[in-house]
Amino acid sequence: MARQYKKRTSRGARNLQSAGRSVLGFAGRTADNAACGLARWATTDHSGIGNTLDNMPSLGFFGGISYISSVVFSGILRMLMHVAVVFFTIAIWIPFLIYLVLKLI
Repeated sequence: MARQYKKRTSRGARNLQSAGRSVLGFAGRTADNAACGLARWATTDHSGIGNTLDNMPSLGFFGGISYISSVVFSGILRMLMHVAVVFFTIAIWIPFLIYLVLKLI
């Protein structure tokens, strides 16, 4: 008969292996729960626009088109206003403040 070789590991090594498996299992479950929670949070409607759209009366084709276009144009207008504020801050206020600091020195 062939001789069978048994694993020669001490009790402490087996305990460490078992603890390592349980730690990895806990870390895997925790990471899975965190990823699922983050995905659930990311896909939630935080602004409430879904309820607003559900409660709106039927607009028809042209009403829907006009509503969508007004939302798009207001978004573009807001973006342009933000760009103007940032430009004004960078191009006018920062050099003016530097001028004031240098003038007072």
